[in-house]
Amino acid sequence: MNRKTIIFSGIILILIGIGLWNYGFFSRFNYLTAKSDIANNSPQKILVGELTISPIEMDKISQKYGFTNVGFGCVVSGTELNGIEIYNAEIDKYLTNKNGTDWKVEYLKEIDSLTEIKQREWIKQFE
Repeated sequence: MNRKTIIFSGIILILIGIGLWNYGFFSRFNYLTAKSDIANNSPQKILVGELTISPIEMDKISQKYGFTNVGFGCVVSGTELNGIEIYNAEIDKYLTNKNGTDWKVEYLKEIDSLTEIKQREWIKQFE
């Protein structure tokens, strides 16, 4: 191979690497890990930010829809966030096929009621 071909190939590989890194392929959660988790029947929804109720409490509801919750935390890089969004999108597609199109509305209603119960319990502590 001549020198131009080697340089061109190197530049292409670097650009591909940057693209994969930008879309979160080198973080824990990405498209490929979503497909792997679905194949292993262990889908998870990744929660980013501060949560009012813990993922363990949310799992009581989410188990009937076929997934568990993972709290990722508040400090997330852009590439990690891209990977998490892609991961969650694939899991959502899988759960929609499994549970029907309106599963998310029902799930969120149940989570909202659990959140309200937790808030009432917290307020009662100070009365």
